[in-house]
Amino acid sequence: MACFACLSNLSKSHLSRRPMSVKKASYATIFIAGVFLFSACGGVTTADPAASETTATPTPTPTYAVGDAGPGGGIIYYVDNAGFSCGASYSATGSPTGGKCEYLEVAPSGWNATAETAGLIWAVSANQAADVSGIANDVSGIANDLSIYNNALGIGLGYKNSDLIVAQGNDTTTAAGAARAYTNNAKTDWYLPTTAELNLLCQWNRGVAQDVEVACTGGIINTGTGASGSGFVDNAYWSSSEVGAEVTLFQSFIDGLQYDYYKYGADYVRPVRAF
Repeated sequence: MACFACLSNLSKSHLSRRPMSVKKASYATIFIAGVFLFSACGGVTTADPAASETTATPTPTPTYAVGDAGPGGGIIYYVDNAGFSCGASYSATGSPTGGKCEYLEVAPSGWNATAETAGLIWAVSANQAADVSGIANDVSGIANDLSIYNNALGIGLGYKNSDLIVAQGNDTTTAAGAARAYTNNAKTDWYLPTTAELNLLCQWNRGVAQDVEVACTGGIINTGTGASGSGFVDNAYWSSSEVGAEVTLFQSFIDGLQYDYYKYGADYVRPVRAF
């Protein structure tokens, strides 16, 4: 605007003097965003308040497909657009955005060298014969039992299970402790998956249809959509599902089935996150 160009012609003395009344409008007063400016344009200019207002454009929520790179630096391995309960409270508002979760993301290969080469114990020695308070014991149905924790209700439950395991006093030398301590891409909500979440992980990795109530059989390891670089091996991976005081469950990536084992045993660990 031409009036703004006139501002450069004002001397510092004009700005420092007390306001004076003038007979002729040699200096106009402009009000913009609550600030009076003077110009030598000879007239009064009124700024439109709406001109200084801006409307924020909402950022669209990103969507993902199975096999995509996830926001936590891992790989998306399960999608449920209807949503599922999740989070530390295992609730319908447990997602990072305050609603249901729609995705499961698995941590990348190499997240923890010990956990992927030598394995980690499930519980420290003091807790290897103690039930974890708050975790209802699963059924040792091995092929894939139809208990409440090996159907759709087990999806998203691993976060709560993992926090309960850590609260018992199990540190980062244990499966759940190491998973909860893991951070990547500023995401700190990684956890040890349940048998249900592990079963879906195995099915994705082997490239077979995902069904939480069907055993992970068939297919070939690391051949699922986006799984070629996932780095899984033919070994046992711990779950956060408990069978009893001394025994918990793991997922075999050899035959795709689930087995129980003592908490002092060292099995492989791969964290996941729900969002």
